[in-house]
Amino acid sequence: MKSSIVSIELTDTASIHGAVALIAPLGIETEFQSFGSLETPRGWDATIVAEPRSGQRAVVLRPPSPTDRATFLHGFSSSGPGLSSVAFVPEGMPITTAAAELVTESRKIAHSAGGGLAGIEAIVADTSARFSYGEVPIAQRWYFGKDEVPIVACTSGNCIDINTYLVAALRAAGYEAAYLTCYFFDDNPLGIASGMHCWVRTRHDGATQDWDIAHFKKVGRSDISATLNPVPGRRFALAFGRDHVYSWRGVEIRLSTPSRPMWVREDGTAIWGEPPVVRLVE
Repeated sequence: MKSSIVSIELTDTASIHGAVALIAPLGIETEFQSFGSLETPRGWDATIVAEPRSGQRAVVLRPPSPTDRATFLHGFSSSGPGLSSVAFVPEGMPITTAAAELVTESRKIAHSAGGGLAGIEAIVADTSARFSYGEVPIAQRWYFGKDEVPIVACTSGNCIDINTYLVAALRAAGYEAAYLTCYFFDDNPLGIASGMHCWVRTRHDGATQDWDIAHFKKVGRSDISATLNPVPGRRFALAFGRDHVYSWRGVEIRLSTPSRPMWVREDGTAIWGEPPVVRLVE
């Protein structure tokens, strides 16, 4: 079985954020990968923690000094048993639950298309039509501060924004949908990841499909289909679902979007730091 090694080099330190540790997902099992290995930085205390609802694992790394910089190696095997069915179970959180108007609209769209796989395609197409690709500050996103995911008319959004809407819309129409995050490596000659990315997987009548609206939009394509990597590259899946909670040393660490490493403060608050340099080394 082939394996791939990804190097994660932190560009900031715990001292900058008033943090005491770092947390990073260990990756999930899909048909094209599973967790392989972890080599932690010398001198850093490492604790593996599990997310009770989903069973996913993460590592919490505590530095010997707040000013120490970290590089760790994350290994992935090239095959796996497939995505856990837990990935399709709704989390019941505001960021994953459709508001009443979105429920009505999504069901209407699916019904008009004839339901089944055609209904999924129709909801994907409708979602795509509502977004242009672009980065929007968190506080300006249409769902910020809402108790449920509302209908959006036309707005800019990145992969997180688009897939937040898509998952809520699909589930509102009675479809199984999973939200997945990954490191994505495009054709960068240095083997450096372009960043964290996410996409949506659906499961219906025995058919599993992957949808990546954001990447289609990034290359200027409107013919959205159930195809991964319209932007050529490789992805290493890190987690599924939203709003993870990990217990560590008597505190709860909450990750709304579990993906790249986050700094952890004494009270369990998780903070995005500077993007790490993520490199495919083997």
